[in-house]
Amino acid sequence: MPKAVSSVEAKNRLGSLLGYVADEGDEVIVESHGKPKAVIMSYAAYEQVRELREQRRRADALERLRALQHRVSERNLDLSFDEAEAIAEDLSQEALRRMADRGDIAFERDRP
Repeated sequence: MPKAVSSVEAKNRLGSLLGYVADEGDEVIVESHGKPKAVIMSYAAYEQVRELREQRRRADALERLRALQHRVSERNLDLSFDEAEAIAEDLSQEALRRMADRGDIAFERDRP
């Protein structure tokens, strides 16, 4: 179970709190005026959180792209399925390129 400390205590005992996080594998919640403000966690746990955020971001992007594909298909009922799918694919690829250019997503092939 995570330990909770005040921000003053965290400031005064940072070294021992880092040791606690490393030894116990648990987090320390830093509170200010009794309200949680930050968490001290192991770097491995932080990396897991980052990876989960990236997975969620990708899932959200895919969901938006699928919705876009559906809207395009609905607007173009006179097109064949293959024609509508090709348009949706083109739009999806363009959206992914824009998101990558903004840094919203990253592809494994682009990572060092």
